[in-house]
Amino acid sequence: MIFLLFSILTNAAIYLLFKYFDIKGIKIFEAIVANYITAFSIGIFMVDDLSVTVNTALQWPIWSVAGISLGGIFIAIFYFMAITAQKVGVSVATIASKMSLALAVILFALTDPNETIGTIKTIAILLAIAGVVFASLKDAPGGFNAKMIIYPLIILLGSTVIDFSIAHFSNFPTNENEMNLYSCLPFMTAGLIGITVIIIKYFKGNYSVSFRDIAAGIFLGLVNYGSIYFLVKSYTLGIWPKSTVLPLNNLSVVIVGAFASILIFKEKLSAKNYIGIALSALALALLLFTQ
Repeated sequence: MIFLLFSILTNAAIYLLFKYFDIKGIKIFEAIVANYITAFSIGIFMVDDLSVTVNTALQWPIWSVAGISLGGIFIAIFYFMAITAQKVGVSVATIASKMSLALAVILFALTDPNETIGTIKTIAILLAIAGVVFASLKDAPGGFNAKMIIYPLIILLGSTVIDFSIAHFSNFPTNENEMNLYSCLPFMTAGLIGITVIIIKYFKGNYSVSFRDIAAGIFLGLVNYGSIYFLVKSYTLGIWPKSTVLPLNNLSVVIVGAFASILIFKEKLSAKNYIGIALSALALALLLFTQ
């Protein structure tokens, strides 16, 4: 239970940090790259028999292939989360990410014969989609802005792949060291991609990065590694099935993220946004209590 609690708190903290970075003028992409380098460095130190475990990974078992492949999705979706938190709001970014539960449940049902989608789950999925739409709407003189939906929907789809893959492929490591390496491999790939982009920007000229950006990214990396590590530990302890851990984690992150953004950043939500939050919470609650 303690691992799940830490997972909830660290996941919610990520979105709040994005908003804080915007207020302080931190360069988001550079901070994200530093974040992934930090998260990978922490993860490597968690692997006791590093040489043996790396040699196992280089035989390309499915868990190492999945871990490396997820890196590209990690950095792309993380960047979209940051932009959404800044342009649309912390609560919207949190909800869009955590509503990936709805699609992940479908994938669980398709890949696990013990998982089924009944009437209640179908209703919950529809409520989840409605929740994302309402939470993304902003009152503006120009009326509906399609961009307010595009950002959250990209996060929704990408987060679905991440949520499902982390849970699904955590079945394949055969010991604690392999599990720890699996947890940090996506950070390695994401960091390498980010460094490549930064090098390209540097040689194009007129590019600089400050110590403050790097320091912010290092702190974000500590939190980000914790969010993945604690979630994977929650999956592998086997106290609850994955289809219960994921709803409980996501429901709690949505609630904590939304209310923390109101209390800390005085984020103002419209009536539509509150309806979206309520629909999202109801959807997640239905999915949780049908387990």
